[in-house]
Amino acid sequence: MSTFRKNSLIILAASGIAFVLYVVLQSLSTPAALRNPLGPLAVGEMQELVFLNQPPAQPTAEFSGPDGPVTLADFQGKVVLLNLWASWCGPCVEELPSLDMLQGELGSDAFMVLAVDMDRSKAEAIAFLTKAGIKNLPLYHDNRFALAQKLSVPGQPSGLPLTVLYDKDGIERARLSGGADWNGPEARALIEAVQSLSLR
Repeated sequence: MSTFRKNSLIILAASGIAFVLYVVLQSLSTPAALRNPLGPLAVGEMQELVFLNQPPAQPTAEFSGPDGPVTLADFQGKVVLLNLWASWCGPCVEELPSLDMLQGELGSDAFMVLAVDMDRSKAEAIAFLTKAGIKNLPLYHDNRFALAQKLSVPGQPSGLPLTVLYDKDGIERARLSGGADWNGPEARALIEAVQSLSLR
């Protein structure tokens, strides 16, 4: 084999390896939001959405519902927008009316807003919901912060409000820490996309 041909093959092989490495590194450096099929929906009110590569398993902790103790597993079969809130949390108070409207308009056998209160007592939560005119969100209560602890992820904000979107199989699809307009077009587009994924 001539020296020229040998050098050409070496250069060609090196170029191929360099290209493969470039593609791999680009893939690794691409934010998770862009690799996730829901990533393009992280805009506007939803721009702070986080898509975890390895989301925590859905918590099995019990919390109080209108008819007694429940767990998140009781809601499998429908897309669930889990929202952890408290009456002493300013951003929670601001976003709760949008969650109430969302539940009123989209709540069904296929979707629900599951707003879980973290106040010390149910009485505090009931007084707040009544004063705020919240009509579509039944009171779910967890004053032990069991859900919040189980949903905590190292490196991610852990304060209230925390909202996690689960598909019908109980798999976390997205989360958002902080307040947002959950009845706006960006939030609805996200929910509809997860409903579509759940039908596949």
